[in-house]
Amino acid sequence: MFRLCLHKISRLVCIGLVFSLIGCAAVATDRRKEGFDALQKGFTSVAETPDLHEVIVLKEVKIHIVGSRKLFNWNIAAAYGSPVAAYANTDNEIWILGKMVKGKVIVNQAILGHELEHLLNFKENRVANPDELDALGM
Repeated sequence: MFRLCLHKISRLVCIGLVFSLIGCAAVATDRRKEGFDALQKGFTSVAETPDLHEVIVLKEVKIHIVGSRKLFNWNIAAAYGSPVAAYANTDNEIWILGKMVKGKVIVNQAILGHELEHLLNFKENRVANPDELDALGM
């Protein structure tokens, strides 16, 4: 009797662990999205700098920081009302919206990291595509 009860308890514990692990993946995804949204809200609260266009070259990576989507070099991103705030291409370039604050160029760090991860993924497919993190539970 005791052995049967212990077996049932261990099965319940195992099932509970499985559900908690599934929940952890959902929590990681939710937290990543919440953090991204919080950073984006902070960034959008800063006034725009529409004439900004800085180009910074890091060895073989070129980053275009523009103050208006009209300056993007991709029609979909440059289109009025486009939700694209940045993009990376296979020429090792990142194009990202930026702003000027007290003479300093700023960008959304989460978006820059997202686009840098695209460059990493283009170079090495073992690096996750940041657009597919939900499917990985992240």
